Amino acid sequence: MAVMFKLSLSYLIRNKIQNTLIALLLLLSTLLVSTAIVILANTGNQFQEMHTRTHGSHQILTFEKGLNDPKVVHDWWASQDGVEVSPLLTYRTLSGIVFDETDVPNLYLYMFNTPPPPWGVDELIFSSGTPRTIPWPGSVWIPTSMANGYHISVGDTIGFKTGSQTLNLNVSGIVIDVPYGAPFSNTARVWMNPADYQRDLAALTGNENHMIGIHFNDYSMNSVYWERYNRETGTPFLESKMEFEAISSFYLIINQVIGFMMIFMGVVMLSIALMTIGFTISDAILANYRTIGILKSLGLTSRRTIGTYVIQYALLSIVAIIPGLAMSVWISKWIINISVSSLRVDNQNIPVQGLDATILAGVLLFALVILFTVLYAKKARSIQPVQAIRYGMSETDNSRMAGKMNSPWAHWVGFTRMPVTAVLGLRHVFKNTKSSVLTLLLTTIASSVLVLGYVLLTSIIGIEQTAAKWGYDNANIAAVVVNKSNFPKAELKHVLAQDLRIRNVGWQGNITGVISPESSTTVKGQSISLNLSVLDGSYQELGFETLKGDNPQHANEIAIGVGVAKTSNKDLGDLIDIYIEGEKRTFLITGIYQAIANMSVSGRITIDAMRSVNPGYGEFDAIFINVNDMAQADKVAGELNEQFKDFASIVTQKTLLDSVYAEAANILIYPISLIGLLFIVVTFIIIFSTCRINIRKESRTYGIYKSLGMTSRQIRLSLTLGMVVLSAIGAILGIFVGVYVLPLLLEMVLSNYGIVQLPLILNWGEMILFAFLSIIAAGLGSWFSSRIIRETSPRMLVIE
Repeated sequence: MAVMFKLSLSYLIRNKIQNTLIALLLLLSTLLVSTAIVILANTGNQFQEMHTRTHGSHQILTFEKGLNDPKVVHDWWASQDGVEVSPLLTYRTLSGIVFDETDVPNLYLYMFNTPPPPWGVDELIFSSGTPRTIPWPGSVWIPTSMANGYHISVGDTIGFKTGSQTLNLNVSGIVIDVPYGAPFSNTARVWMNPADYQRDLAALTGNENHMIGIHFNDYSMNSVYWERYNRETGTPFLESKMEFEAISSFYLIINQVIGFMMIFMGVVMLSIALMTIGFTISDAILANYRTIGILKSLGLTSRRTIGTYVIQYALLSIVAIIPGLAMSVWISKWIINISVSSLRVDNQNIPVQGLDATILAGVLLFALVILFTVLYAKKARSIQPVQAIRYGMSETDNSRMAGKMNSPWAHWVGFTRMPVTAVLGLRHVFKNTKSSVLTLLLTTIASSVLVLGYVLLTSIIGIEQTAAKWGYDNANIAAVVVNKSNFPKAELKHVLAQDLRIRNVGWQGNITGVISPESSTTVKGQSISLNLSVLDGSYQELGFETLKGDNPQHANEIAIGVGVAKTSNKDLGDLIDIYIEGEKRTFLITGIYQAIANMSVSGRITIDAMRSVNPGYGEFDAIFINVNDMAQADKVAGELNEQFKDFASIVTQKTLLDSVYAEAANILIYPISLIGLLFIVVTFIIIFSTCRINIRKESRTYGIYKSLGMTSRQIRLSLTLGMVVLSAIGAILGIFVGVYVLPLLLEMVLSNYGIVQLPLILNWGEMILFAFLSIIAAGLGSWFSSRIIRETSPRMLVIE
């Protein structure tokens, strides 16, 4: 045993740089895998914990259309066993704020008349400020999502736009409001002092609206309750309903994407690390072949020879894995705190779970390193002392090495017609096949990760270019109705019709439909609620897209989201029965689309279909406008918004989408940058290590080159050139992997949120530049590893 430890320590000391790099590689692999495990283990935990703590709603009912009596609905639900409801909340809708002398037009606010506690459902938890039963006079409570999005703190003053005037109120509290507090949301609930509400808002034009939060003891039974409601009241629920899935989805999606990317990349990095360990052990055995042969002739057994390598890499693993685990906890906390910052209380770190899984992952990583060490070190068993002492390798390997560069492949490449620098670089690549394959694989993966990260971020930042593929319209301007009861629809129609700059217009309303249980083949006996978009206009002209088929054009046609198609097992050409305002209608499915909103549990119908149920339907929530000249979109939107600011918020589509998805990009940029940086570092480490091993093996050859007149710089440039050419091939492959392969894996996660085909924006010039980073890392790794050629004289190299 003492001999084994001495040999292991000698190997560690003799190759300090190489062993340090392997330990660093193991540390980074541990860091990435463990961080991903912690993130995935905590995905949804913070939301579930806060939802339980606040007794959060499973469904939110809003009454803005005057189609149901809110008090009657509230009293019915309050009388049900197994259900708890919030007080009947009263609010007014406003649009836009002024904060820090900056106009924020695309923020939609529910200004609530704060009821006295207890609420029973959706209890508010103060993240900042002094808890009170109601806000102080002249102040409001705002949600954490709004505070984080616009950097608002307690004590700041916000100007709320009430049409042509601005209502200035002080922020006395920042609260966690689970139903409307998800990241990258442009809708917020603001809680006012009752006296301020009556004085400043009750007198505004328009009607007051109401809202109810419903909490089920068993959420899976909600469809049973709704069927009972329809049966007992005799009137279907015709107002808006927000489901639990829509409430929770935006809390979960970011961590799901980050965790999936990190766990996949961590596994890839770990695989490369294990391959590198195997490569290093193989070359260490070859480098010490004669020594091992002598030791075996003196009585050292094969088992103890293998044990020396096991001890060496066990020590390296312990040194690397333990810090990696500790760092992963810190980094995962940082990422989780960023992604679910709206659930943090008073800037306190959110408790992290899954640490036991992280420790288990560390143990498994250690076991994998030991397993691969044993598998590769078993080659030492086949060492024959006589051959080792004579050749420094097995006789078979000696014959193979002698004939490798005289193969037909070498003649086919045409070494004799190339410059000496190119020949040396390519010879280094072809002769060291294993390290060359590893380099090609590594640069392919590194460039694919960099390209995917860049493409993903640019696709979110530039989402207005692919809005239709995310389920949105592609119109130039959107007008969101704020004051529905007093909205001058006829006047706006007249203004739009008279403006020659406007090409076409579409009026969209939203209703809740129910899929008949008999129409679904996967959830028999249960009805499925879905959000139905009703359009007075052409879906095609406004840019709505489908994955398959077409958008509806007639009263008996419908396009459904992929979530509905999957849940009800429907496809193009099938019939689907949907209850609209209590009346059953049968539709022909003409198209299937994807949409991140409502997780694709939605549908699109025409105004004719809606008016076959309700001939007087005219409840429109949004108006989509296309202009003849895109350069005039900002001007047209500004003029219309100024004219109708008391009733609607009219902005360009880019402004509308940026207000929602800019925060998503800001959250994703940190973990994506971390992953990209780690892969660049790993590329440098592995290529430095493998090239250094190969250069040491070829020391005699390079000594001969120097004695023939070649300078150290020429030799180093030759070796670096070979690595750059090889890594360039890997980078080219990586671009296509990052664009066409890795997104398929990401779609596996996003499919649960309504996106089955990830819309990407491909800027090939920038993508090539990012892929070029892996080439730079490979070239620098090769260049710095060849410094030993410069530092050693030709005489010493020949002697070696």
